[in-house]
Amino acid sequence: MERGELLEWRIDAGATVEEGEVIAEVESEKSIAEVDAREDGVLRETYLEEGGTVPPGTPIGIVAPEDADIGDLEAEASADIEEATGETAAEEPAAEESAAASADSGATSDTAAATDTTDDEVRASPRARERAADLEVDLSSVEGTGYQGSITEDDVEAAAESGGAAEADVNASPRARKRAEELGVDLTTVEGTGYQGSITEDDVEDAAGSGGRTPVETRPFSGMRQTIAARLGESYREAVHVTVHRKADAEALFDATDAADDALETDVSIQDLLVLAISATLEDHPEFNATFEDEVHTLWAEHNVGLAVDVEHGLIAPVLRDVGSKSLATIADERRDLVGSALEGEYTMDDLQGGTFTVTNLGVLGVESFDPVINPPQVAILGVNAISEAPTRGPNDEVEWRRQLPLDLSFDHRIVDGADAARFLETLVDHLEEPWALLPDEISAGAGAGAGAPTEMPERTVTAHNPDGMAGTIEAGSFEWGYDEPEEAGGTETGPTPVDVFLGSLAACLSLSIRFQAGKRDTPVDGIDVTTTAEPEHGSVEQLEATVKLESDTDDDTLERLVDIGERGCHVSQLVRDDLEVEISWERV
Repeated sequence: MERGELLEWRIDAGATVEEGEVIAEVESEKSIAEVDAREDGVLRETYLEEGGTVPPGTPIGIVAPEDADIGDLEAEASADIEEATGETAAEEPAAEESAAASADSGATSDTAAATDTTDDEVRASPRARERAADLEVDLSSVEGTGYQGSITEDDVEAAAESGGAAEADVNASPRARKRAEELGVDLTTVEGTGYQGSITEDDVEDAAGSGGRTPVETRPFSGMRQTIAARLGESYREAVHVTVHRKADAEALFDATDAADDALETDVSIQDLLVLAISATLEDHPEFNATFEDEVHTLWAEHNVGLAVDVEHGLIAPVLRDVGSKSLATIADERRDLVGSALEGEYTMDDLQGGTFTVTNLGVLGVESFDPVINPPQVAILGVNAISEAPTRGPNDEVEWRRQLPLDLSFDHRIVDGADAARFLETLVDHLEEPWALLPDEISAGAGAGAGAPTEMPERTVTAHNPDGMAGTIEAGSFEWGYDEPEEAGGTETGPTPVDVFLGSLAACLSLSIRFQAGKRDTPVDGIDVTTTAEPEHGSVEQLEATVKLESDTDDDTLERLVDIGERGCHVSQLVRDDLEVEISWERV
């Protein structure tokens, strides 16, 4: 922050104020805040007019008891103001005295503004006067942006660039000069209708309209937009911007988000997993979790991720702090609260400070690619684009439509190289395409080894792994499950036995075969449940039974035939040895 603006005095000088009462409203870079009274008293002095800008920490007024001696406070305020602005603080006249003086003079503000003023009478800093002499700028034609309207060196240079020196002799009010600069109007071509022929703000706007342009609305370039312009201008002037682009397959990311959203006691979004993936990537590439100031590249331990948020007056990036130390549920809750506060205008300057890396998402607005501007003094920023679908080659050369997430990484080429940025994106894409390791163990374990990956069919090839003991795992394509034996057989009884696995296959086969026959014969059947059992409980199977439950209004004879034909069409039942019959019964639900 370099300057703040006093937007409004809520009470008049000399008015009584109570502790906690709002005295003024100020705009500090990207936030607007109210200034409260810290104690009961009277607004004894004010040092800044509405619209005035000063550096942070500059006194703007004094609240004290009506009969208290404020001499020391006034001296302290004057010293602080002079140190901050280079100007000596002048007391504001009491409201009654100011009004009386205006009445006695009989002059309006417009008249006063139009009165000829010499350079010696203009409030300007010594540097501004020296710069005005160098550039041959008439100080009386320059509008000051310093303390109480004083002219700064920057004001002089701005006036020179906008033709202030050429227009120095034009009789125009400060407001007219400012409006002319906004609308690009040459004051030497404008006919004045004000006091003694001076040019007014209306004259400038009329001249702009006569040039073939009719203003619909004018928006002062101040406050937050000035800050955004200054910071982004600084970023582009100083940082060497380079942007690299890459796409990530997003299917696993969607699957993992759904799994986390179902398992955790909070709402989880794609954005939350993206933040977690960025933190994991920054852990592997710490040179990007950094700032560059005063020729020093500082790498930070905490991953403080700024989240760009579009608010009414511009763009801000509230910071989600120390992401690497937080769980996914905490990240989801804090991100939602942080963005919500920003959109409601309830953020503070603390929310905007301390970022080490920033993410900006234009994908929600349908943007497919862009070159984000680095948020100084950080060294990189990630742009996120709209999810798209693209045809890809499947495992058997078939075409699949898969969702993709386009990413744009802008980085300061002074600090990191293009190969570094490419490796950063490669790591990030790996995390996004295989996000299960980022999730809590109970979610990633339940998802299975192949969760989120493209489905691979077994093609009637199944592998059983038995590392030791009487338990193991079965792999069939991208699917995996465990098997075990009872304790008396040396197992742990933590999974189904091989016979249980077979019974599941038999039940599934019977249900599908009956469903196929029902469809073939246009027989309405809503639900089919098949329960299979084997006896004895352990050891060699001597008897197999299957019970089929059908939800249907069809007559018994038709259902009986469906079950009979379905059993004959079940390929798994055909694998049973000849001397072991499968006894099948059915019932209506």
